[in-house]
Amino acid sequence: MTTRKKIAICGASWFTSDIDYPGLSFGEKLVNKVDFDLVSLARSGCSNFTIALQIYKAIELRADYVVVGTDTYDRIEIPIIDSSNETIRAYIKRVFSWKTWSSRQPRQYRPDQGLSNIQYSPHPDLSSKHEFLKDPTIISESMNNLAFPEAKVNDFYKLNDEQVAALKLYMLNLYDSNVKQQQDCWIISDACRQLQQSQIPFVVFVDPLFVDSYERYIDWLPAANKVNVTEFNYRALMSSHLNHEMSQRNLTLPRFHYSPCESNKFANFVIKKLNLLEESNPQ
Repeated sequence: MTTRKKIAICGASWFTSDIDYPGLSFGEKLVNKVDFDLVSLARSGCSNFTIALQIYKAIELRADYVVVGTDTYDRIEIPIIDSSNETIRAYIKRVFSWKTWSSRQPRQYRPDQGLSNIQYSPHPDLSSKHEFLKDPTIISESMNNLAFPEAKVNDFYKLNDEQVAALKLYMLNLYDSNVKQQQDCWIISDACRQLQQSQIPFVVFVDPLFVDSYERYIDWLPAANKVNVTEFNYRALMSSHLNHEMSQRNLTLPRFHYSPCESNKFANFVIKKLNLLEESNPQ
């Protein structure tokens, strides 16, 4: 009996699959065309740090192919405060001292837990259904989504007023987008090296992370593994009529942003790219 091949899709919103639009993302269209199993790991709003953890998970799951979508660097990782640790945090605040603050931390993130550190559920992404995603320790999200109520993610993250105020002050006074972009480039570049060392065929969409002077941090990767915006601009697949069409039907926009009727175009490009990659690296 032949084992079906697995393709893992890593990224944020543009690379996710939406449980409210079943079968309509490019990843779902792709696996139907080539008769693969889909391992959807992408989750809307997540950071490049989380995308790197997705890549490591794809390696752990022994995916046969991996597709990686990088994303913007306006994202953040925040420890989850809930009933399991609020007592510890209350104690730390009670005995707080600036002299010892760095050594008196809950240290919630657990390296050995990998991607399971990240809160997925109740995001309505297909990836949220993975059983290995349990006992999360970290929120990974767009800072805008966390800071402002329009995104409604705080309906389930439940950051308190103190956390939201602190985040806004960080965004205003302490955040440097160039430093964060640099850090994210290093994170994703290292994850791609791990993929290369694992000898798993993969393609990475380098925009919007590795652009301009930051492109040098992915120059080591062969051109066959990379997709830039001049080769394929998936963001152009967002229909100008989609927003109006969805609002007229009182529906939410797909989490993957582009019109479902464009999914085949996206899927066909990825299939073509993977085929060219295999031709350039015959076994």
